Amino acid sequence: MSRYCWSATRVVRRCGWLVMLALPLGGATAVRAQDPDDREHIEAREEYFWNQRSYPSSVRPYEAMHQARIAAARFSSAPSGTSFSSALAPTSWRPLGPFGFFEAGFGTFGSGAQIDAGRVTSVAPSPSAGGPLFIATASGGVWKTPLLGNAWSPLTDTQCALTTGAVTVDPVNPSIVYAATGEYNVNSSGCGILRSTDAGATWTLTGASSFRLSGGGSAGFNRITIARATAGTVASTVLLAASNVALYRSANGGGSWANVLTGSTASVVEHPAGQGVFFAGNTDNFNAARRGVYKSTDNGATWTQLPAIPNVDPATMRRIELAISPAAPERVYAMIADRTNRKLLGLFVWDDVAQTWTKQAAAGVYTGSGRGDFGAQAEYDFAIAVDPRDANRVYVAGVRAFKSTNGGATFAPMGMEIHCDWHTIVTDPRNPDILYAGTDGGVFVSVDVGDNWTSRNAGLAITQYYPGISLAPDASKVLGGSQDNGTHIYTGSLVWNGFTSGDGGYTAVNYTTPAIAYSESQWSAGASIYRRDATSFTLRNAGIVGTDRGLFIPPLVIDPVTPTTLYFATQRLYRTTDEGKAWTPVSVDLTKGSGTITTIAVAKSDPLTIYVGTTDGQVQVTRDNAVTFTNVSANLPNKYVTRVIVDPADAMHALVTVSGFGTGHVFETKDAGTSWIDISIGLVDAPANSGAFVPGVGIMVGTDVGIFQTADGGATWKAGPAGLPNVIVQDIVYAPASNLVIAATYGRGMFTSTIGAEAAVLRGDVNADGKVDAFDALLIQQAIVGTLPSGTVAYPRGDANCNGAVEASDVILVLRAAVGLANPGACVNTTK
Repeated sequence: MSRYCWSATRVVRRCGWLVMLALPLGGATAVRAQDPDDREHIEAREEYFWNQRSYPSSVRPYEAMHQARIAAARFSSAPSGTSFSSALAPTSWRPLGPFGFFEAGFGTFGSGAQIDAGRVTSVAPSPSAGGPLFIATASGGVWKTPLLGNAWSPLTDTQCALTTGAVTVDPVNPSIVYAATGEYNVNSSGCGILRSTDAGATWTLTGASSFRLSGGGSAGFNRITIARATAGTVASTVLLAASNVALYRSANGGGSWANVLTGSTASVVEHPAGQGVFFAGNTDNFNAARRGVYKSTDNGATWTQLPAIPNVDPATMRRIELAISPAAPERVYAMIADRTNRKLLGLFVWDDVAQTWTKQAAAGVYTGSGRGDFGAQAEYDFAIAVDPRDANRVYVAGVRAFKSTNGGATFAPMGMEIHCDWHTIVTDPRNPDILYAGTDGGVFVSVDVGDNWTSRNAGLAITQYYPGISLAPDASKVLGGSQDNGTHIYTGSLVWNGFTSGDGGYTAVNYTTPAIAYSESQWSAGASIYRRDATSFTLRNAGIVGTDRGLFIPPLVIDPVTPTTLYFATQRLYRTTDEGKAWTPVSVDLTKGSGTITTIAVAKSDPLTIYVGTTDGQVQVTRDNAVTFTNVSANLPNKYVTRVIVDPADAMHALVTVSGFGTGHVFETKDAGTSWIDISIGLVDAPANSGAFVPGVGIMVGTDVGIFQTADGGATWKAGPAGLPNVIVQDIVYAPASNLVIAATYGRGMFTSTIGAEAAVLRGDVNADGKVDAFDALLIQQAIVGTLPSGTVAYPRGDANCNGAVEASDVILVLRAAVGLANPGACVNTTK
């Protein structure tokens, strides 16, 4: 591997050879290459998310989710009668990262030695000189950074929804920014379009009622286009917003909106001359005759369908993306997806003067290469752009991206070195040599018309974590599996290392030997479970039947007393007693007959007691080490069971959290399931995803609308500690040895909160020997690259500038302190 170096504001400085230190011997070759998303994978991922929230119905609860967000916003942070101990109440949350991560083993479909971050749906560079760069993310909101830096800042953490499909900057007044909630390509519901007049510092919600659907929920967006001639003010600016429901128009900067073209509209572009002429691609899902490209000559108020594309059956047309260049304003490129096979149906050019369609050959986008093809998931990733100086330079992308210099006749691969699954390509408004890409791995930039690409992900915390995070007893190591970006490991640095690829799932850390850890990738015709230690990395799924019914993210847990024993589940429970070398089923089907097991909980005080929950509302418990199971679902709602949490001190005492709406969400038993009490009567009606018993605090529960806690067994609830964005919380884990709570979110990475006051320590003294010296600087470096010795904890001692993170700048501060140099403004060598 070539030596690769990178630096970024507020994060870490690394070189390629240091990155390899974080991988155990053989890790780079043992990791399974991440596959591009095929139809089955995308649909399985989406159904995994929605089935939890809709069961037992098949109707997605968009409206209920909207109401839950409203209820959470109104939820009192301190209801009367709450009796939390001020001495042990959790402090505010601090971000744990990752602020970017390195792909496991530099996988085939990741970004090699560059940093990835998570799905970016839209990129909007400012039109002003030196202006900032804005991005929209799948479920992490809108972010901004200086154009030439990586000092990313989240802008919409407290807004109504963090799922964001599009962001646009006013071309005349770059302080005006529009961001559309709801994502077009995954059928996710938003809450309206946000408008800022101060470059993202504050926001106003627009269109909340206009985008509401009769069946509940709200539209998801792909693009917002501003009519240039009307830009610059809020009062009279014309906006066109392309969504999966319709094309919407506002003539007053978002003050009011109207549906001007019914049907799924992915793209709307303006004629470069700014004559009030627009084009839109519409693929009405219910009326094939309406599918095609439309034109407006009155700033989008009315629309006329262009002539049909010759030899193209409208029934085969799916998504349409458009692009137009000032270099040839009469030429409109239309990239159309095939509804039947999800591939590129064709690249077409509309000549607006001659009023004719021409099909471009587009040779080269399909090569038969698993790494290099355009792919077959056009409803998910599908993007086109044209150079504003040269209309023959065309960029297209699906799974992979391609560039043409002859108007689309032939294409050559582009950006093969960065993460696959492209959602947008944007040319810089001031310098068209500069391109921006938004992919499943984050945001990337090219300064040479697409020949080479560089990550801009350092500082972005937008990772979507699934349930099943785990940590070393002292929280010096944290593992979590993420959507489409594998499993990551935290060891003190803001930038995390990859552990395994694919869609990362449940993880487990050996609590007696934390160098041993386990992870999994999504279920795909079988289990993908991996064991990793300091020198080896191996697949451990022997004995698990591939034809079982496996959940997309199946549960995997480690026995709390015997770390060589682990449990895994399909519709039945599996156990290994030799660290996964051989798995044996220890139960029959524990569901109602068609479901799968979602959660496994082994009692720490009595590991013969094991609870499981299922997708179809079942909770079963064994008190004899899986010899017999008892169905204890009576008095529980028929809802998807998300988690069973056992009191560490009492095997009879457990909690069950359930997803969905309209019933209780947290249930408690003190007799191993013989009886259950709904303790969530005062809680927001929202899916509950996880929970934890936290000494001195009570019970903490992670939901789709944040974290809530009760100190009196559910009699009263209040919102959790301050500082958590308005994001889905998938998991909560309490680390007694360090008195920390770790929360994993679906779109904003992980956060941590200290229970009670943080103990004062000598900052910079990582090895706790009473002095700050060069050995401490070495330990911080080891923490950054993931090789910190077992038993040594990087935070808070290694945080030499007291900014809440351990990073490369702390090494310099410690070295300066070690030789007696002053460090103005830093806390190194002081007790904090």
